[in-house]
Formats: sequence, structure tokens, C-alpha cells
Amino acid sequence: MWNDYFYQLQKKYNMRVSTKQPLVIRLDGKDVTKDTTINFMYKYNGSFFDTFEKCAWYFSNKYHAYALFGTDEISFIFPDPMILIEDLDSSKVNHSNEIIALFMQYFFDYFNSYYKNGKVFFHGKCFSIPDNKINSYVKYRASSIRNVITTYILKRNNIKMGKNKIEERIKKCKEMGYYTQIEDIEFGTLYFNGERLDVKEFIKGNTVVISDKNSENDTNKLNDDFEIEFLDL
Repeated sequence: MWNDYFYQLQKKYNMRVSTKQPLVIRLDGKDVTKDTTINFMYKYNGSFFDTFEKCAWYFSNKYHAYALFGTDEISFIFPDPMILIEDLDSSKVNHSNEIIALFMQYFFDYFNSYYKNGKVFFHGKCFSIPDNKINSYVKYRASSIRNVITTYILKRNNIKMGKNKIEERIKKCKEMGYYTQIEDIEFGTLYFNGERLDVKEFIKGNTVVISDKNSENDTNKLNDDFEIEFLDL
């Protein structure tokens, strides 16, 4: 009985993922939204945003994958999961816990080699999706990123709007003069194969490259002196 019980537990957290359908790995920073020293829209060398962008460029380019990030989360979508699986484990094990454990070590080392304000740890999830759901997944996470950004701005400015609709919260952000500054990242920042894509166009079904990254160092050139100032808490 106990053997069967623990076997079922192991299966639950050790499911096989598809080797043919796209693989998704979603990571979010542990407790980083509670850290008042982090500004998720402040882009400078070594900032949280800048480091996420380096990760998006590097891993999307290395594994021919999509990478969507915003605030404290980043999702990788691997159209061909075997490119990742074969790189992580020569035995080609395709169990979710093995993949997430190994990939998170790679990601942790890369992220924290560039992030300048201490180590960040991540929660992770790993699962397969159908080929025709990549666009839907990006749309789903982009909507979540948009919601988090507006909530983040309002909270950092001591404004409570409860469960107000997203349109009302955006309106309030615009009234404060912040939202027009971040409209290009309100749905997150999307990369594919080392190139930045227009996420709004991608959601519509179009692939539009808006910047071409020839090296990861180019990410340092993006809005180096752009900063949003918040009220002190």
C-alpha cells in the first residue's frame, strides 16, 4: 500500500513531458515583488529588467525558443523540446522535475551572474502545450503581466483600487504620468531566437521583429537612463 502511495506521489510531481509538443518553463522570482528596493521598470546595467532581458536573449537564442518576461516572471517556450532536453541530460530524460531542476540551475547561475543587487531564487513550473497554443499562452501571460504592472505602480504610489477593472487602473496610471512611459512593455517583452518581437503583434498572429540582437551586450544599450520614480513608502 505504501509503495503504491509514494509511487503515485512521485508520478504526480515527476510526469513525463512531450518530446514533440512545445515545452513551457515558467519562472517567477521568490518574494521579489515584496522587495521595495526593486524597480521592475528601471532599465540599467545589472537591474532586474536588464538581467531578465539578458536571460531572454541568451536562452531564446541558445535553444531557438520564445521568452516572454515582465515584472517578476519569465516564460520560455521551446517549440522543439529535444533541443533543451538533449542539452540538459545526455540520457534524454523527459520527466518534468528533472528538466525544471536542471534548467533552473542553469538559469539561476546565469541570472545571478548579471544581477547586481544580491541573489534571487525562483519558483518554477514545467509542462507541455499543443503547437497551436503558443500564441494563446503568450496572450495569457501577457495579460497577467499587464495586470501585475498596473497593480505594482499603484501599490508603490500608495493607491488602493481593490478589484477595479484593468481599464480603470490603467487610467489611473496614465493620470499619474507613468503609463505612457511603459506602454512598450505593458504586455511584457518577447524574444524569439535572440530577436525581440512585437508582443502585441504576436498576439494578433503576426511576427514582427522590432530589434535584432547580435550579441547579449547589445541589451545594455536599451534605455540605459530610463527610470520611473516612485513615491517613498
